[in-house]
Amino acid sequence: MFHSNPDHWTDSQRQRRRHVRHDIHCRARIRIANRQYAGYLHNISQVGAKLRTITPIGRIGSVFLRLPDLPPLQCELKWSDHYNAGVMFGTALADDQLLAWLKSRRAWGSEVEIEAQP
Repeated sequence: MFHSNPDHWTDSQRQRRRHVRHDIHCRARIRIANRQYAGYLHNISQVGAKLRTITPIGRIGSVFLRLPDLPPLQCELKWSDHYNAGVMFGTALADDQLLAWLKSRRAWGSEVEIEAQP
């Protein structure tokens, strides 16, 4: 484990978050230099996301995150724990941009599940 896994955080650690996280399940791709990792987005906020990758990521640093219907997002891989990873966006998503993207994901039916977490 490279950084602490948010699944193991206490309630007080979770309360430090400033941005609402939205649970969602959709395809994602992380690019680190010339290597790409396929996976799924688990949740997203204006400033970051949690992903589950098909292969483990062993290097913390600068990455690009590709999500359906969004331009590539420059991110910092903040933690990686086997097949889970957390990224922080280089530039925060505008609230209206994030909400519009989430709404468009709902239109895809049962493959996408969205739920807000405080």
